[in-house]
Amino acid sequence: MRKAAITLGLGHATLSRRLGRLEQQLGVRLFDRPASGAVELTAAGEDLAVSAARMDDAAAVALRRIAGRDLALTGTLRVSINPLVGLSLLQDAIVGFSEAYPEVTIEVLGTSISANLDRREADVVVRVTNSPPETLVGQKFGPIGYGFFAGTKAVEAAGGVDAYLATMPPMLGYNGRRDNAVDVPWLRAELPESRATLTASDPLHIAGLVRAGGGIARLPFMSALDDPALTRVFPDRSEQAYDIWLLTHSDLRKTARVRAFMDHMSEALRAQMPRICGDAV
Repeated sequence: MRKAAITLGLGHATLSRRLGRLEQQLGVRLFDRPASGAVELTAAGEDLAVSAARMDDAAAVALRRIAGRDLALTGTLRVSINPLVGLSLLQDAIVGFSEAYPEVTIEVLGTSISANLDRREADVVVRVTNSPPETLVGQKFGPIGYGFFAGTKAVEAAGGVDAYLATMPPMLGYNGRRDNAVDVPWLRAELPESRATLTASDPLHIAGLVRAGGGIARLPFMSALDDPALTRVFPDRSEQAYDIWLLTHSDLRKTARVRAFMDHMSEALRAQMPRICGDAV
């Protein structure tokens, strides 16, 4: 109950009162409230939850279809950009679009959690994936190139790349992932005594830890190659991983502001692909 109240932006007592009023209006008990404090749905509550979910889905579909008929280059456009791509890669293009279409308000959402376009959490997404949802339409721009980097200060303090690697520096990776640097076979062979001692939730935090001398990490070329605080430690090694996609929901693709933004960003992403791929081609 407490988590539900937080999600709805309500106080726990307020939510309890509203649920109590709903039960009174319906004349049925929707929740069991045992002494242990754990709230469970009754059979009637489960039936109502199923019906409410269907109503919510139907409302979301209706809102998307109505928005898809909007032919005016006005209104709000929500754009979700994966942190791996980073706003810095596309900020000039976004500002350029805003200047060209001043009647469109752009809300940029930067989060590692994928926005749900079915729920209109975003209108357009720049997503890093190899399998976009079937309900989304758009364009694939190609793979992201990766290299292996260490902090420049740590490398210089050790006397160069070879001397730094001889210290068997730690390997950094993502929380709970199995495709981290420590899992790369050739790197394990090169640095057999290195250990994965630091992990983070997203590439921005990992890059920060590397800059601070935390060890070696696999980082995208598009953000790491031009960073003077990072030094590439295996210049003859590069990898490809996920593709970059520019996507919108199929119900929104004819909306004027969505279509204009997709066209504008397509040109920007095509121009950036050499930087995104690096030498991982």
